[in-house]
This record gives sequence, C-alpha cells and structure tokens, in this order.
Amino acid sequence: MPLPSYGLLRGDIINVLPFQKIGDHYNVEVQAAGKLYRVAIDVYSVLSGSPKSFSEDNSTVWDTDRLIMFYKDEQYVHPVLTTMLEPAPGFTPAGQLPAALLLDYLRSRPALFPLDQMKVIPPKQADNDGNDLNDDIDPWIQKALNNPKAEIFAFGSGWDDSTSSHPDPHQYFNPNPSLGVHDIHMNQGDTGSEAKNNGAGQDGALFIRFIGGVSNAAGAAGATGATETAVTAGADTWVAMFFRFQNQSTAL
Repeated sequence: MPLPSYGLLRGDIINVLPFQKIGDHYNVEVQAAGKLYRVAIDVYSVLSGSPKSFSEDNSTVWDTDRLIMFYKDEQYVHPVLTTMLEPAPGFTPAGQLPAALLLDYLRSRPALFPLDQMKVIPPKQADNDGNDLNDDIDPWIQKALNNPKAEIFAFGSGWDDSTSSHPDPHQYFNPNPSLGVHDIHMNQGDTGSEAKNNGAGQDGALFIRFIGGVSNAAGAAGATGATETAVTAGADTWVAMFFRFQNQSTAL
C-alpha cells in the first residue's frame, strides 16, 4: 500500500539539529508559507534486533538490517528541476503534484541518478561516534541556513503531530514544529515490517537550490570526495541527495 501522505515540501532552512544531539535523524527546520516544518533525514544504519526509537512502547525492534545507501550530486542537472519550481512553497501532496515529481528511483526517465554508485554507510559501533551521514549533509545545509537565495525541496511522507495519536515526544526546536516530512528515501522494494509502505512513484529525496549559484561550493569535501567548485554567475546550483536501504530491492 503506498504512503498515504507522500508529497513535496518547498521552503527555507532556518535551523538544524544534527544526529546524536537528540532523536535519531538529522533534523532540519523549514519555514514555508507561514508555517514551520521539521524535515527528518535518516543518517545512520542499524541492524536487525535494534530498537525502533519511536515505537509506542520502545520495545519494537527492526526485523531486517537497515543499512543506509547514499548518493550525492553537488552539481545536479536533470529535467525534473524545472518542474520542481512549479509547486508553491509549502507542502504539496502527491495528488496535486505534476507526474514528473512523483519520484521513482527505478522508473523515472531519464534516471534520477546512477543507482550503482550509491555507497553503504556501515552500522554504528558502540565505541564509534562516526558512521553516519552528518558530515555529508551538514556542509550544504549550513550553507543554505538563513540564506535568502537558497531553498530546500524535501520529498517524502508528511505528518502532523497535532492530529497524530502517537506524536513524537522530543523537543527539537523552539517552537517545535508539529508539521514535518520524513521517509526521505526510497520507498519501494522493502522487506519485513516496512514492506507495507512499498509503492511506485513515491520515493524520497532532498534537493537544495542556490539561486544564482554559489562559489567555493560546500567549503569542505564530504565523504563523496566533493571539492570546492566555482559556479558560473547567474546559474542556479542544485545539490541533490538520494537515500535507500541496502535491503530494498531494485528489481522491477
């Protein structure tokens, strides 16, 4: 059964909370159309038997390994970018999106990115504070933070804690947004308890647009080996990030 609340959030980054500060995601606070949203991005890998941190009784565990795979393009070019500018700022549900914005890692044409170039993020070890995607994501998020010429586009599943029967109890920001987007990763080919959310045309991804381009791009090379790059003045720079779990099948 497809995700019931897939859509696109377009807005401005106003705050960030990296993984390990609180909760279990890299969190981004976004302002859009007069509302506040929290974008929750999976940045760590877990093994089967690990507890699900947001289970109602904190005792439910993952029934399959969840090793994150990641691909980042810091000079992203694709026809979908033009269509991405059509929806207004705010959260636009799937039913109101152009067909091209129902992202699909396996079916979108031209392909959104090379699936075979995704890297695996190893499971986090008890004595190791690394093995997550903070260092890959943070330089670009920080560059866009409070930048009037930058905006974020987050594809995933929307939520509203004010109407949820099991709202997230954590205090991430002040004020804490009740609205948000998660499942910012491939949402098909899954196994175990997550298989119920499988569906075509509902994959998550993260895009950052720098209007007019940026110079000395991310300021520091990330784990993908990015280097500082000068961009032609007047041309927008797009950074694209794609996520999936290793146990998710890519067979059609």
